[in-house]
Amino acid sequence: MDKEKKKESSAIHPAVAPLSYLLGTWKGEGEGGYPTINSFRYGEELHFSHPASGKPVIAFSHKTWKLDSGQPMHSESGYWRPKPDGSLEVVIAQSTGLAEVLKGTYSAEDNVIKLHSQVVANTSK
Repeated sequence: MDKEKKKESSAIHPAVAPLSYLLGTWKGEGEGGYPTINSFRYGEELHFSHPASGKPVIAFSHKTWKLDSGQPMHSESGYWRPKPDGSLEVVIAQSTGLAEVLKGTYSAEDNVIKLHSQVVANTSK
């Protein structure tokens, strides 16, 4: 592939550009807890990428693991679909059969994203 075509195929779609600061891999640690179990610490990694297809989406994957053993805990993946009007749709699926659709807004100037669950479905029930 020549440089011109490679540059063109890796260009960020204009709808994705306001959220391009998310692109890349983000790692951290956290603490979780539920009323029925002891609190726990975990590692976490989120990955945001813009598919080479050039479509107006950001691909998303997320995984967590136990800090003490490295044992995997949770994972999910999906797509973020920003719209030019500042609205945003996020579609997420988990291997457990849980799927979620979130809608909200983003502010490119403030780097603020606000999302609200619209649909949560669990195929395993």
